[in-house]
Amino acid sequence: MIILILTFLVNLILVASFWGLVQLFQPLAWPWLFKFMSTLHMPVTDLNQVLTLSVLTLLVPCLASKTALMQRYFCWVLGCKRPQGEEAALLQAALTRVCRAAGLHEDDFELFVCQSKDYNAFAVGDNYIAVTKPLLTVMPASYLAGILAHEVGHIRHNDTLILYLCNAMSSFGNLVLRFYLFITLLLGLLSFIPLVGIVAGIVSWFFLIQIYLFRFLLQLPLQLAHLFNSRRDEYAADRYACEVGLGLQLYNGLMLMATGQKKLSFWRRLTSDHPDTEQRLAKILAYEQKANPQLFAGE
Repeated sequence: MIILILTFLVNLILVASFWGLVQLFQPLAWPWLFKFMSTLHMPVTDLNQVLTLSVLTLLVPCLASKTALMQRYFCWVLGCKRPQGEEAALLQAALTRVCRAAGLHEDDFELFVCQSKDYNAFAVGDNYIAVTKPLLTVMPASYLAGILAHEVGHIRHNDTLILYLCNAMSSFGNLVLRFYLFITLLLGLLSFIPLVGIVAGIVSWFFLIQIYLFRFLLQLPLQLAHLFNSRRDEYAADRYACEVGLGLQLYNGLMLMATGQKKLSFWRRLTSDHPDTEQRLAKILAYEQKANPQLFAGE
């Protein structure tokens, strides 16, 4: 929730700067905006108009991202298709095992196959789970159940919902930065014209300073916070799989997925949204040893 609030505040500043700039050249005298503000009993001032429009700019994409149509569109963009034949049977068998262990309904989740060359699985939106094609060719249903349990954990913890809301809010903020970069490019073309070029250069520096301030003082700390939060969510989803009784299956599945992977460097671990696989495996094993000591009594 903290990440969601921080994302909102950072992008609110970005978007408000844009609408404030628009207000300088063209007053936001839109009847529907006045009517909306009157409904909320807000004084119609320039600042309130900018803030109201900025909040709406962030919230409308969030509402759209919650619709089934938009989430299905996200799946399509990621190259996900509904499974057929043996793939469908394998995924359904694994999901059945997860739902029985967790006390959930299979109909609450929709399964997809992603056309990717990597060994991976991920959750999308409210109830979509996708598994890459290569993973289905090497992983038995028991291991796959552990992987799906991890993804169900993300959904049950609202990780995917928060991620999509954050991405939806960030979409217009990133668009504002690209617009500012485009303006600086146009101003750069004017720099060769005498006198006009001096003014264009000054205005260009104004936009460049804003861009760097936004990127390094606002977006960069937020991105680092996102990475930290994402790694924490991965551990929590692993723990969910353990709590429903599929920890060892997840352990074996992760071991299989990690086959041939190179050990991440310090920098890669720092900038990755997933923890190091070895650390995840160690935590899963520690949980299982504590929860089921009888299984490890002979070691």
